[in-house]
Parts: sequence; C-alpha cells; structure tokens
Amino acid sequence: MKFTKNKGMSLAAVFIIIAVYNVVVFVIPFNKGGGFWSGYGFSMLAMLLTAAVSFYAFDREGLRSKVYGLPLISVVWRYLIIQLIVGTVQMLLDFIPIPFQYGIAVNAILLGACLIGLITVNIGKEEIERIDEKIKEKVFYIKSLQVDVEGLADRMADESTKKALKDLAETIRYSDPMSSPQLATVENKIEAKVAILSETVDADGIKTLCTELQQLLAERNRKCKILK
Repeated sequence: MKFTKNKGMSLAAVFIIIAVYNVVVFVIPFNKGGGFWSGYGFSMLAMLLTAAVSFYAFDREGLRSKVYGLPLISVVWRYLIIQLIVGTVQMLLDFIPIPFQYGIAVNAILLGACLIGLITVNIGKEEIERIDEKIKEKVFYIKSLQVDVEGLADRMADESTKKALKDLAETIRYSDPMSSPQLATVENKIEAKVAILSETVDADGIKTLCTELQQLLAERNRKCKILK
C-alpha cells in the first residue's frame, strides 16, 4: 500500500477541513445541547468517511482504476458538503426546543444514502474493472500472434518471404481483437500453424503456411462477425 501524491493531497484537504471546522465550531458560542452534538458528531463522521474513501479510491494500481475511483470520491464529497450544511443548521438551531432525535434521524438517513451510493458505485466500478481485465486477456491472443510473426519477418533475409510474413502480420493486426470460446477450434489451428511457421526454414514452406494462416484468419474473422 503506497502513499501517493493523490492520497496525500486528498487526505490533507480533509484534515484541513476537520481542523478549520473544529476551530470554528468551538470558537463560536453555540448552544451545546443534543442538536449540537448530533450535528457535530455526524459531520465529523462524514469527514472521516471522506478521508477513508479518498484513501481507498486512490490506492488502486493503474490509471483506469484511479479514474474508476472518481465516482466514489464524488459521492462521498457530496455527502460531506450536505452533511456539513445540515449539521451546521442543527447546531445553529439547537436553542429551539426540538427533540434532538429528529436531527439524528435526518443525519442517519443522509449517512445511509451515502453508504448505499458508495456500495452501488463500487460494485459498478469493480464490474467494469473485471470486464476490462477479461478484454485484455482476449485481446492478448491477437497481439501475441502479431508479435511472433513480426519477429519471424525481421529475421528473414529473403525479401519475398519477408513480405509474406509482413502481410500475414498486417492481417493479424487488423483482425478482430476479441476472442471467444466458440473460436477455440480455429484459434488452436492458427496457434499450431504459427508454431510450425517459427520452426520452418524453407522459404516455400513459409509462404505456404502464410497462405494457410491467411485463410484461417479470414475464417476466424467471419465467425467473429457472426458472434457479434
């Protein structure tokens, strides 16, 4: 768990708010009854929750995960602002003989709404990250084939053989990047042919394999269109 710049800035902002808030609250002569402590307690809880969520949201690796964490930050900061307003109103109106239990109920509703929002957003965030990882795994198949064929092309001295391999690499590059269990048969054939290709030294044999792979890739692309 690394302490990053974003974490530090986010936590610093919250702690500054906490410090300023406590100075203002205890310098101004509020009537310190049940309404005051209800507003104050839930406001402090909101600030600590904001610090915790901010720390969690910026603790993920990778740019996408950090971007997906922004909705969590948005939810908790909106809650903090609303809770500070509501809490301040409760402290200002503490002199009015209203049962403080009503204030606790309002604060509890706000807290509950925030927690539900955070849970919902986090579920959506984790699902998006899961799908992203799944897509990366599927796309890796084509990228790996492309790199293998390009590597073979770079090692070839014969220009016609090099061209056949580069044409194959281009076909792979522009093939549908997504994979699927239904494509397993044709993809296994392609992988087997590429493995044979990497061991073939005869120019005519390489060209023949390139032609066969072009046909298999065309078949795979047709099946990809059917599956969409």
